[in-house]
Amino acid sequence: MKGFVLTSFDAPPALADDLPRPTLRDHEVLVRVNGSSVNGVDAAIAAGVLKEMVEHEFPVTLGRDYAGVVEQVGLAVSRYSPGDEVYGFLMHANPTVRHGSWAEYLVVSEDVSIGPKPAQVDFHTAGAAPLAGITALAAVDALDLSEGDTALVIGATGGVGSVFVQLAAAAGANVIAPALPEDHEYLRGLGVTAIIDRNADIAAQIRSSHPDGVDALLDLVSFTPDASVLKQAGRLASPLGAAGEGPGRSNLMASPSTSNLERLGALLDAGDVRVHIQERFDLERAGEALKAFGETHTKGKLGVTLA
Repeated sequence: MKGFVLTSFDAPPALADDLPRPTLRDHEVLVRVNGSSVNGVDAAIAAGVLKEMVEHEFPVTLGRDYAGVVEQVGLAVSRYSPGDEVYGFLMHANPTVRHGSWAEYLVVSEDVSIGPKPAQVDFHTAGAAPLAGITALAAVDALDLSEGDTALVIGATGGVGSVFVQLAAAAGANVIAPALPEDHEYLRGLGVTAIIDRNADIAAQIRSSHPDGVDALLDLVSFTPDASVLKQAGRLASPLGAAGEGPGRSNLMASPSTSNLERLGALLDAGDVRVHIQERFDLERAGEALKAFGETHTKGKLGVTLA
């Protein structure tokens, strides 16, 4: 079996073509993977950032997101059958860092990390959606956005930010995003109300336009979010564990539950959420995808294609 793996912390990840095909236990599902994408955690694992935090079992297969077709099911599986189209994402550690989706096949429990693929999108779109989309849903829930709220989004052009903007706009919020000039058209197409200069003092720009502050801040990139832009009772959310503690502070954790995947799938099927894939890379070029993720300015997602 082919897969893109990290064999040690001293070597870059690379394609392997001799990995054993996963075997099934009674409650597990074997999926043939068609599409995936790059997420920040993939780059972190590849760079060894997590080596002091959690045990790694080499070879570590990279990749979190997936969409594909059920190849085989365990004896006790009742929800899925061979031929079903499915999607989901794998937690980065379960309990060790080992399994990933950048491989021809993966195994998941029928109870978690898997749901029906949204029928109205292709495998490549579905394979880029789960982790970013569910993180964005968690952010909307945590920030409790409603009609007329003002939300500042730091990192609006990326995978999570792009989905969040659409959800926030649909909730009736006014979305502000720092951006480069080349991002303006893309962000307005997602539903951003006001664009400010990414390279200028963001807090000063917000104080100028909103002297009392904004209702909500989603900061997807900073380890020290600037809460000074918030109203006194404003809400702050971070997927990086940087929101702090107390009322209105939410550190986001995406859960690949079936209910979350079904909720996201319904939005994708209805066209209420779109996932923009800036570029797709074959599995053999997954190393280039990782490099592009770290070195280029991405609108939406970078896809990894397996079939």
